Amino acid sequence: MPALIITFIVLLIIVVVLKKYFNSPETIGKMGEFEVKSVIGKTIENKKYVINDLTVLNNEMTCQIDHIVINRRGIFVIETKNYTGRIYGSENQREWTQVLAYGKKKYKFYNPVKQNATHVYNVSRIVGNLPIYSLVVFVQNNTHHIEADNVIPLNKLRMVLRNGDDVLNQEQMKFAYQTLLANKVEKTVKEHIENIQEQQRNIKNCICPRCGGNLTLKKGKYGEFYGCSNYPKCKFTKKI
Repeated sequence: MPALIITFIVLLIIVVVLKKYFNSPETIGKMGEFEVKSVIGKTIENKKYVINDLTVLNNEMTCQIDHIVINRRGIFVIETKNYTGRIYGSENQREWTQVLAYGKKKYKFYNPVKQNATHVYNVSRIVGNLPIYSLVVFVQNNTHHIEADNVIPLNKLRMVLRNGDDVLNQEQMKFAYQTLLANKVEKTVKEHIENIQEQQRNIKNCICPRCGGNLTLKKGKYGEFYGCSNYPKCKFTKKI
């Protein structure tokens, strides 16, 4: 009998640990990235180049990019989101909302369009004036309540990557791929989190997290906001 009790307790602990692991934000995020990887496939020489989980440096700060696909249509910088429930957000909002449990639970998260704009900026800084496109992919295909360009469900990703005019030749594709890999840096998760926290402090201190320029007060169509002093090269903005 004691042996059965011990076995039951051990199994119960294993179930609890596994449940906690699979429900953690890190695991959910990785599962979403795996889904995107299965759609974009692997590098095919002279036809398509794929880079997953690329970390690059910008002014001693790290920038982690989920996926980059380089084909004749251009360079696609992909940010993956694996949120369930209904997602509400627009291109200019700083935060979007995840709604669960029939509206009983609501969670805020940083606008992934703005997040990926930083990634696009860093890629352009490395590859120059080659055509770059931002894509935010929601793995759960729950984009019905999102009002933002280049935000797509996973089931449309393959089509988006294939459609369009040819804008890159083989030499340009290979150059972009090799140059991005040459700028890859190895950073631990802890270091990357510390860099994100530093970027948030910079924003509060009116320092642009993308290029290190000054954030100055400006007036626009929708009121006052902070914009980077290096505009139009850097288009980072911060709402008041």
